[in-house]
Amino acid sequence: MKTLFAAALGCMLLSGAILAEDCRQRLPAWIEMAHPGHALEDERGRYRVDAERSICKVWPARPQLTLLAMPLVRAEHDGYGETDLELLVFDSARQRFLARLVEPNRLDWDAVFIEDLRFDTAPYRLRADDIAFGVRISRSGSSLPNPFYETRLDLYQLDTDSLRPLLSELPVRTAGGEWDTNCSGAFSETKGVVIITDRAGHGGYRDLLLKNARVERRMALIDGECQTVEENSHRYQLPIEFAEDRYLLPIELVSDPL
Repeated sequence: MKTLFAAALGCMLLSGAILAEDCRQRLPAWIEMAHPGHALEDERGRYRVDAERSICKVWPARPQLTLLAMPLVRAEHDGYGETDLELLVFDSARQRFLARLVEPNRLDWDAVFIEDLRFDTAPYRLRADDIAFGVRISRSGSSLPNPFYETRLDLYQLDTDSLRPLLSELPVRTAGGEWDTNCSGAFSETKGVVIITDRAGHGGYRDLLLKNARVERRMALIDGECQTVEENSHRYQLPIEFAEDRYLLPIELVSDPL
């Protein structure tokens, strides 16, 4: 039984690797299909596609579809930049884009810059048999004495031929602190997991629950060694409900960046 399970798991991992490699190989052609030519301009002005940061992934819940994310660079200056995020869904059977959505200024940067962009294709079954997909955007700060890192989750639903944002910028990991760049200082880190509950709320969308685990540490130099002198941890959960046309962030997350 274990041998069969191991073999099946191996085939799944190999298949996933093949799909990922095929996706990467086809990405340049998809970028050209979505934005043909070199003089790119729309109603908001000129832009360029950041091909190096563009990503794609076959949607496991609907393997005939491929998800794409393309940063559209609007402006680049010394110390800051303006960048939109375009999301696209490609239909392999029809060989065309099924849906696309531009999120203006979602990837803007300054002293806090974009560290990572990736799809989250966990089965977010938010309403009946509708499955949403996620996009995780990670950012890092450039300050050495005041380090900062965060990852935020966005959820989207495919409605026939359009993409609909359901949840925007939910913090699922935040870390930061203040120290003397040698040892002494205070740090905190919060990691969250999104749980889909059985309770259906407005519009039939299930309530969500963000389960957070937070750790706070204080470091000090003792006898020439950097040591943890104080550590506190606690767990808490925050309900997230659907209202009107999307999920609303809990007030605790809106008012407290860490």
